[in-house]
Amino acid sequence: MSMNITSVEIIKAKSEKVIARADVTFDWFILKGFKILRDNKTGKEYVTPPSYQAGLFWRPLFRTNSPADWEKLQRLILEQYNQKLMQESVGEN
Repeated sequence: MSMNITSVEIIKAKSEKVIARADVTFDWFILKGFKILRDNKTGKEYVTPPSYQAGLFWRPLFRTNSPADWEKLQRLILEQYNQKLMQESVGEN
């Protein structure tokens, strides 16, 4: 069963650690809580899936069947994030 992503909503975060959050709508459900973070060493943004704390560790609530699918989803979220930044910079909120 293939799932289509129908929209990605970016919500800016009020945290030093998390830059923004992404809510992803698939064909028939919404998965909230993807986090956009910035790597302290490289300065590059990356995405983590929604997760829950289990003892000392955080466990993902979401994963894809293949690394290529995850890369595609991560790229789409980051593209939407960058598009939102560009719109804000020209005052198109």
